[in-house]
Amino acid sequence: MASLNVTCNQRERQSLLVFRQGLTDKSNRLSTWIGVECCEWQGVGCDMRNGNVVKLDLRSPLSFNDDDTLNTSNWLRSMVSPSLLNLKHLSYLDLSMNNFSGQNIPEFFGSFKYLEYLNLSNSGFSGVVPPHLGNLSRLQYLDLNLVDRYNMFSLPYDVPLMVKDDLRWVSLLSSLKHLDLSGITIGNHIDWFNPINMLPSLFTLNLARCDINIPSIKFINFTSLNSLDLYGNNITSMIPVWLSNLTGLMHLTLKENNFHGRIPVSIGTLSSLSSIDLSLNHLSGPIPPSLGGLSSLRELYLEENQLSGSIPESIGQLTRLQVLWLTGNQLNESIPESIGLLTRLERLSLADNQLSGSIPESIGLLTRLQVLGLSFNQLSGSIPTSLGQLSTLRNLILRGNQLSGVVSEIYFTKLNNLNGLSLSDNPFTLNVSPHWIPPFQLKYFSASSCNIGPQFPSLIQTSTHLEWLILSNSSIRDSIPEWFENISSHLQILDLSHNQIGGKLPRIRNRSPNPYSGIQLQDDNFLFLLHVLLSLLSISRSENLDRSFSFSLAVETIFQG
Repeated sequence: MASLNVTCNQRERQSLLVFRQGLTDKSNRLSTWIGVECCEWQGVGCDMRNGNVVKLDLRSPLSFNDDDTLNTSNWLRSMVSPSLLNLKHLSYLDLSMNNFSGQNIPEFFGSFKYLEYLNLSNSGFSGVVPPHLGNLSRLQYLDLNLVDRYNMFSLPYDVPLMVKDDLRWVSLLSSLKHLDLSGITIGNHIDWFNPINMLPSLFTLNLARCDINIPSIKFINFTSLNSLDLYGNNITSMIPVWLSNLTGLMHLTLKENNFHGRIPVSIGTLSSLSSIDLSLNHLSGPIPPSLGGLSSLRELYLEENQLSGSIPESIGQLTRLQVLWLTGNQLNESIPESIGLLTRLERLSLADNQLSGSIPESIGLLTRLQVLGLSFNQLSGSIPTSLGQLSTLRNLILRGNQLSGVVSEIYFTKLNNLNGLSLSDNPFTLNVSPHWIPPFQLKYFSASSCNIGPQFPSLIQTSTHLEWLILSNSSIRDSIPEWFENISSHLQILDLSHNQIGGKLPRIRNRSPNPYSGIQLQDDNFLFLLHVLLSLLSISRSENLDRSFSFSLAVETIFQG
């Protein structure tokens, strides 16, 4: 941030020092704020010509502790001093990811007449958003976001921000390109649409979790919009027709609302779309074949709706698609062969539908696939050997189908990256040589109600970091082998019930912070109950682990326990 060969304005320097005196800086982030050259201080930027402070960037770095909790020691705290008013030429102000809990957004922020960038996201301000911000006629970027969309962290404060009477002040920001009010309570009684509709240069609009609704309107002025996020507002309506006017739209998020009716055919005309998230709504009817016209699409999320009918063959036209998530609908008929044309696909989940027929051989052409979730359908026939070509596959979830035949090591010899394997509740036979050494290390393996016996499966012999092992009712008639002790140090869930397992009970070398709570004997079988990580039920799709896989394992354990 240093501005070389510039002498800072001494009045502005003194104002920064007064501002610093009002802050708690536990990590000593502002240790460079000494000496007379304030233009060289951390987070301070000056005009190269006259030394006026034009930039103040004090955003806290996002970091985590060893236990994956958010490290807040870098955060600045306490109050924002009105001494900042002396920074008359300020054009850039970023105080995001700090903790000014208990303080309202200062009204004097509306006095920075040269301000173009204002970011106060996740900074702990509370109270009413001051309409004085409408005085910032040069403002291009305004971010007051309070929402963590990716569940990365939990903020150590809970401070509400709200709009009191109206949003008319927003319409005065005629230069605005980016507006993020996510998490701010606007309320469905306030007209948000018309003030925002007066911003013809708006590029990004994020209104997630604002408690808003959508008015019945057909025409819009903000047609330059590139990104629209209305996530989590419980909006009850059909998908608005004016979306088809946003011809430059690249990102559309309507997730977790009450949108109902059909997906409009007109969405297929938005050829610039890169991502669509319509998940967790009440959309019904078929997936429109017109979606095949979205040649730029990389991510398509339609899970947890009431979509029915077949997956259209036109899905194969989405050749740039990397994520296809259709979990939790009522889709039926067979998986189209055209799915093999999606050669850039990395994550595919069709779980919890009513799909029938066989798994298409063409699925083996998806050489970049990392997650394949087909659980809880009505798929039948043999598993295609082409699945064994998916060398990048990390999680394979086939539980709860009617898949038959024999699965041998030929299916697994190239799956070097396999991490999770769920085969439960299928009538096929798993038959691998006891001398075969798998090329992968499993963390999660479920094969309940499959025929994997009579021997204990050597498939897991090298999986020394195994955490979940569920093999109940799997026709095992064997003693637990000596090598089992070598794979037990990370076990959290172990279910071997409803088999015919004898011999000496092995020593479980569990090193987890929650050791197993007991052993339950069932006739000549036994069941180990180790700690169930219920947090796995909320694993997000961004972590490359199919949520249905985590859910099915946890539910399986709970019900059998």
